[in-house]
Amino acid sequence: MRHSTLLTRGFGGGALACAAVALALVFVRYDAPAPRWDILTALGASAAAAGAWALACRLAPPLRPGPSAAKPSSPPPVPRRLPMPARDAGRATGAVLLIVTPFFLTRLAAGTGGVLAGVLIILIFILTAKTLQFARRQTRQADLRAKMRVLSEDAGRGGLHAVRVRAGEPVRMRYLKRGDKPGQLDVTQFHWIVLEGGGREIRLAGPDGEVGRAALRLGGQEGWLCWPERWKLIEDELPAAFVADNGETVMGLTDPDEARPYLKGAASPGAADRVVRRVPRTAKFSAQVHGLILGGALLAAVIAAPVLWFGPDRLPWFVTWFLCALAATAAVHLPLRGIGAASRALPDGPTWTVLEESDPAIA
Repeated sequence: MRHSTLLTRGFGGGALACAAVALALVFVRYDAPAPRWDILTALGASAAAAGAWALACRLAPPLRPGPSAAKPSSPPPVPRRLPMPARDAGRATGAVLLIVTPFFLTRLAAGTGGVLAGVLIILIFILTAKTLQFARRQTRQADLRAKMRVLSEDAGRGGLHAVRVRAGEPVRMRYLKRGDKPGQLDVTQFHWIVLEGGGREIRLAGPDGEVGRAALRLGGQEGWLCWPERWKLIEDELPAAFVADNGETVMGLTDPDEARPYLKGAASPGAADRVVRRVPRTAKFSAQVHGLILGGALLAAVIAAPVLWFGPDRLPWFVTWFLCALAATAAVHLPLRGIGAASRALPDGPTWTVLEESDPAIA
C-alpha cells in the first residue's frame, strides 16, 4: 500500500477525464471529417496520463504504521466530530465509462448511418441504461451512509456510547453457498478488523481496502470504539467508529449482538477540541488488476483506430462494425477480468487471516 498523493490523484483523474472527452466527442462531433484527430488526441492524452498515474503510484511513499500516541495518565476523550467515509469518485467514474463504452462505439460504427443503425443505437442505449441501473442497485451505499450520518450527527450532539479497545488483525471470511446453476458455488466475502476490549472481540466490518488500511495504520494501537446514541433506531448492523489515540479514525459496521453489552449505560459526552482525521487514503494501482483494465482500454483504442483514421463511411460497413464490436469486447472483457482479480486479491501490507465457512445446506 502506498499513500495517495496530489500526483496520483491528478494523473488518475486526468486519465478518466480525457477518456470521457474522447467518448463524448463521438456524439458531439459525430459528423466531423476523418481523420478524427480530436478523438485520437484525447485517447493519446488519456493513455499518457494513465501511464503517469501508474508510475506516480509506484513512486508514492509506502503507507506505514501510524504514530503511536504517548501513554498519558488518562486516555484522550471521545471526540465530538467524526469524519464521514470518503467517496471513491475515481472507481465510480471508471465503472460508468466501462459500461457506456459499447454504446459510444456503436454510435461510432453507425457513422451517418441509416434507419437500421438508428434502431441499433436505441437498443444499445436501452441496454446500457438498464446496466447502469443494475450496477447502481448493486453498489449503492445510501443505507450505509445514512447509518454513518447518524453516528456522525450523534457525535456532534455529544452522545456516543464508547468502549476502550485495541486494534488487531484484519480478517477475510469466505462464505460458500449453493450457486444459481447446478454444481456451482457462490462465494460471498466479508472483511473486518478485530478489536479487543473488556475480554471480548468485536468485529468492525468494511470494504477490504478500508480494513487493510486501518489494520496497517492502527494495528496494535488503543482507542475508542464508538456507537451512536440512537442505536435502537437502526436496523441490522450498527455503525461504529474506531478512533485511535493518535486521532486516526475508521468507520464500519458491527454486529448488534457483539455491541449490545457496551450500549447499556449512558452515552459519553465528547470533547469539542479533540481533533480526529480519516486513515490516509492510498493509491489504487495494482499491476495484476489495472494491467488488465488499462490493457483492455488500450487494445480497444488500437482496434478502433482504423475507423477513427479513415472514418466509418469510407470503410466497408462490415469492417467498421466488426472492428467496433471487437473494440467493445476488448474494452469490457479485460477490465472485467481485472475487476475479478481485484475481488480475489487481498490488499498488501498487513498480514490477513483468511477463514472459510459453508452454508449448512452444502456442508
